[in-house]
Amino acid sequence: MRRFIALALCLFCASAWAAGPSKAYIMVAPPRQSQTQEQAVYGRIAQFLAQATGAPIRFRYTSNWLTYMDRVHQNSADIYFDGPSFIGWRIARWHDHVAVALSGHLKFVLVTKKGGHAPSKMSELVGRRVCAFSPPNLGTLTLDASFTNPSRRPYIVVIHSFPEAARNIIDGNCVAALEPLPVFKHQNAQFPGRLQVAGTIPGLPNQAFSLSDRISPALRQKIIAALLSPAGRAATKPLRDMFGHKQLVRVHDAAYLPYRKLLNSMVGF
Repeated sequence: MRRFIALALCLFCASAWAAGPSKAYIMVAPPRQSQTQEQAVYGRIAQFLAQATGAPIRFRYTSNWLTYMDRVHQNSADIYFDGPSFIGWRIARWHDHVAVALSGHLKFVLVTKKGGHAPSKMSELVGRRVCAFSPPNLGTLTLDASFTNPSRRPYIVVIHSFPEAARNIIDGNCVAALEPLPVFKHQNAQFPGRLQVAGTIPGLPNQAFSLSDRISPALRQKIIAALLSPAGRAATKPLRDMFGHKQLVRVHDAAYLPYRKLLNSMVGF
């Protein structure tokens, strides 16, 4: 009987060894595109990191924001690519570490209709209709954080695209929208003379890769070095092209930690 148990254990260990590590490190990103599109961007990066580091790294597609926010809240993934609000919250809550970011800062501008009695600063939005995406969109969280008094806030008109916001502003359905600067530049070319920048928001740290505390310091350094290498530049080209940035840069936790507060208005955060 003992010989049988020993043989079974040997066979089990041999099969487990042949199958490789039992747990892969999971990479996730916000649900902005279809599974095929995101696999082409993030799946490619995960495959590159697996080859470069020797660690089992897999990309897992997330189909909706509720699932993504649950993964963030439970810290059930190991590698994330998302914005400063989520990164700062995970650093504070789960002791994650930010690693490598898109170059530059996220710049938001307050877009209004040109001419008339358009608001010229954030405080003039109180009680007025403002176009915004549903949270946790970063622009919406930033807008929300500008109004600490619950009784003195804008009225949010939920939109699903930036062209919808532009049309609503021009048609008078909204007085303003908070948009990334590159989006406004595109809209200004599309609707010449119809829109204007009424104000700016101080730049936020850019979207970045952050790593769970479950990833060892040694593997963390391998991932950072791989992403910043010439081969990493090639692997991340579709990602950088998608957001219009030329390079990735090393970033640190202190730059992202303050933005954890942007999630204060979200249930569970």
